[in-house]
Amino acid sequence: MVTTTSGLVFHFPVAATPTKIPKLLQVLQYAEGPILTAKDLEDVAFAENTDSNRFDEAQGFAKEMLGLIEWTKAGFLLTPRARVILKKRVSIQYDLLHYLFYTAWHAGEPAKHTRSWFYRTICNNLWGMQEIILDSPMRQNFTQELDGQIRLEFEHVPGFSEKLSLGIQTMNGAIEWLRHLSPGVMESLQKGEEGFHRRATCSPELFLLALSRSYQLSDAEIGVDMLISPQRRDEISRLCLLDPLEFDRMLDWMLPVYPQFISQGTHAGSYGRFVRLHRFVTVEDFT
Repeated sequence: MVTTTSGLVFHFPVAATPTKIPKLLQVLQYAEGPILTAKDLEDVAFAENTDSNRFDEAQGFAKEMLGLIEWTKAGFLLTPRARVILKKRVSIQYDLLHYLFYTAWHAGEPAKHTRSWFYRTICNNLWGMQEIILDSPMRQNFTQELDGQIRLEFEHVPGFSEKLSLGIQTMNGAIEWLRHLSPGVMESLQKGEEGFHRRATCSPELFLLALSRSYQLSDAEIGVDMLISPQRRDEISRLCLLDPLEFDRMLDWMLPVYPQFISQGTHAGSYGRFVRLHRFVTVEDFT
């Protein structure tokens, strides 16, 4: 089933797999001359890779939603964000792409980047289930639940239509982004089924981004001790698809890796741990 409304798009085409994003970026990174049109970029990427599907959908993701490609008078160029991602090892690349995709949608512009909302909602729902086998009945129930969540969230958004039709393939397209995370959250099981489970660790980059975003959205003040409340632990763990029981271990690992951005708070007590952010962090900061 196609999942669109007259103005809002939730459908994930097969060609939008996250593996295509680094390939597109590498085409621009190693291009011998300027690539002037979207068609040129598409043609070069398709010619230099063995993918059976074209790169036009991935190009749209990279440019419009993830902020990795920009068009200038000199042609298509990598953004500073893209150059940072290309310097990272593969597992961190996919963590950063996950972060960018998860956070692209904003309630202030609800009709923009609705695929990001859909991806975030799938991540949040799966994380809330903790561990689940995604067999056929479960996928059908999950799809119906997502359909209801879309209608509840977007019924008053211009462009929404009651004719919304949500199919299992749309959910599968979003889950494809989760299949490339390492450590993984998706596991292949018998009879072609797969399961989801929270992971015990993630990259320190993703953990720091999630923590920084959590405080930034709450208008926290930089340079002062900030309590890591149970609610904030869950919020950060949910974005990272992390088991909350591993939160403190991840925090202890991340703190000495990025002391220029964050440090242990000076306060301590029965309320929980404190941290002190020296600045809010973006992907571009991991140069």
